[in-house]
Amino acid sequence: MSDEEWLGLVKAGKDEGWKLVWERVIVPESKSLRSAELMKKYSLTDGDLMGMLYEEMIGRKKIDLFRGEGSFEGWLKRYVRGFILNANPNKHGEISIEGAHPDADNGQTEMVLPTEDKKVLMKDVWLTTHWCFHDLWQSDPERAYVHLLKTRYHLSSDEVRDFLDVSSSANVDQIFSRAVKFMRAAWPKHDKRS
Repeated sequence: MSDEEWLGLVKAGKDEGWKLVWERVIVPESKSLRSAELMKKYSLTDGDLMGMLYEEMIGRKKIDLFRGEGSFEGWLKRYVRGFILNANPNKHGEISIEGAHPDADNGQTEMVLPTEDKKVLMKDVWLTTHWCFHDLWQSDPERAYVHLLKTRYHLSSDEVRDFLDVSSSANVDQIFSRAVKFMRAAWPKHDKRS
């Protein structure tokens, strides 16, 4: 299915289009290394992300902002990732005390106050990621390129295949999977927090 067809189905609110959004955007992003931990920390679920995306795209007509620059899938993933990053209440300089009491009427649990310096953690994660990427680059530059193009530039497997002249999209997916496994295996070696 082309991006234009997919965009049309999503705009029209058709189940086929939104099923693809769930399978190709929401689920992969919620399981990604960069988002899964944040979602757990901010108590976000896949359903929250889907509801937010539907509200923004259809309810607020943000779907009209897509101009066809890059892939539709990559554009939606960047949008979802932005929502995850902005879900941090401390990022806005305030902490909601609604439902902070364990006996709150709305059934929410007691609020947990932050005990770690988020900026230090972000810097540590950034440095560790770059050291792991350095190891990946030294080990296999092609895997490093595929990892970079899919995670940083959000290119689809077909786009990476054409860009790097790989034999098939399935091979791109396999290379990317191995790159992610390498990065995960290298993480404990560089992570100062462990």
